[in-house]
Amino acid sequence: CPNISPHEFSIGCRVIAAARAAGARHFVYHSVLHPHIEAMPHHWQKMRVEERLFEAGLPFTILQPAAYMQNILPYWVDMVTLGVYRVPYAAQTRLSAINLDDVAEVAARVLTEVGHHQGAIYELCGAENLSPENIAATVGEYLGRPVRVEVIPLPQWQANARAAGLGQYQIETLAAMFRYYERFGFWGSPFALNSLLKRPPTPYSAFVARAAADRQ
Repeated sequence: CPNISPHEFSIGCRVIAAARAAGARHFVYHSVLHPHIEAMPHHWQKMRVEERLFEAGLPFTILQPAAYMQNILPYWVDMVTLGVYRVPYAAQTRLSAINLDDVAEVAARVLTEVGHHQGAIYELCGAENLSPENIAATVGEYLGRPVRVEVIPLPQWQANARAAGLGQYQIETLAAMFRYYERFGFWGSPFALNSLLKRPPTPYSAFVARAAADRQ
């Protein structure tokens, strides 16, 4: 579904209904790691879609990826030019990350291989649980100069997001996610991803090197 849409549940239900009407042979749903966390509304909405998928009578596979490594790209210019990585939660917050390329590779495998993937739910996490401080250090090591973390107070982040045109639902939902991150972290096991890729997941350092090369 579109990212952080207030209509995510109804969209999911309509797509499931359309798949049933079309006689789909396999439904692969891109969910999220730990969708059952009610404190993060967009995770909870995905859990409700998963529940409808269980009831639909369709052969299904559910992919539950962690946060994308690519999520740092909007902050790339500030890291390169100012040496600052700004986040609205504690600098020591423990987070799993996954390269979107790895998610795509798993999705292709699940969509094209017959058999054991049906009925499976795969948590997709990279091998490293990294804090913003770890991420800044990794980028700084590649750049050859320090990158520091600057924690933005959540009210300031909300004001900035509103000024940038983000809707109220999106602002409230993301703020709830940041509060959860800071309190509990957001991490999981790389076991399923290792098994599905048949190789180690992309290291964060390799992602950073690729991101830098793409922007040269």
